[in-house]
Amino acid sequence: AAQTWSLKYQFHQGQQLRYQSRQQMTLEAQVGENHRVDVSQVRQVRRYSVSDTNGDLTKLSMQFEDVWMQRQVDQEPAVEFRSSMKAGEVPEVFKNVAHSLRGAAPVFRVTGTGRSVASAVDTAKDLKSLASPVDPAADSADSDASTTAVTARDAASDPGSFLMLLPDAPVCIGGTWKEEFQVQVRGGENLQFPVQILRTYRLENVENGIARVTFRSSVRTPLRGTVIRSQLIQATPSGSFLLDISRGLMVQREFRWNETVIGALGPESILSSHGTQTDELLQAAAEPAAN
Repeated sequence: AAQTWSLKYQFHQGQQLRYQSRQQMTLEAQVGENHRVDVSQVRQVRRYSVSDTNGDLTKLSMQFEDVWMQRQVDQEPAVEFRSSMKAGEVPEVFKNVAHSLRGAAPVFRVTGTGRSVASAVDTAKDLKSLASPVDPAADSADSDASTTAVTARDAASDPGSFLMLLPDAPVCIGGTWKEEFQVQVRGGENLQFPVQILRTYRLENVENGIARVTFRSSVRTPLRGTVIRSQLIQATPSGSFLLDISRGLMVQREFRWNETVIGALGPESILSSHGTQTDELLQAAAEPAAN
């Protein structure tokens, strides 16, 4: 029989995990003769603190340690944001971002397979937001709403999403498992509705105790209209991640986006988005030993 691998996250009380994330996204919009290129970059360090473990459940909180963002539209000067900026120094396009970073550290619960478990007060169970607090495009005052509606999903909007789903049962090389979740999209003036996303995972190989898993995403909900499709461009990335099996930790992850939608901004329009995001687990400082 083929060898199987049990893939599970392992956490212990007092543990601190720091992930460094780098993202670059390019959004190109063409409407007739008009062409616009919007390039955004994000670098950030997030710290996850384990406050409690109880059986298969782990309680964590997430805080931003450092955030840097840059946005450039066409040949205009690039606009920068740093989380160390004082309130009066923050550029207008990043005002909402700065405000969201000052909030309390979100607390969430996850299982050993990486599923987020909603608490009694969490009414947004199984919903993942498309708009990210650390995405400048979401806060843009531009009139080009169809373009600015396309925002990258980020761990800030769903802290539990920093964990990719692992299989419930041991898997062999080439084994697959699936996850379905919802994202909210705007369907008109102040209207939102859920769209079902399917993500399929595959165990590619295991080398020196490190499992490499690839994933791809697809939209399950029948969609009417290309404007809705344009909002989902960045909700369906492909990519891969590495899991240290014995430590039970995700040590690296990559998202890749490459989508084009025709007609999203009118009959003679083309909207394309491409980019990458990488997350790496930073070497931990001294941690308490697991009991």
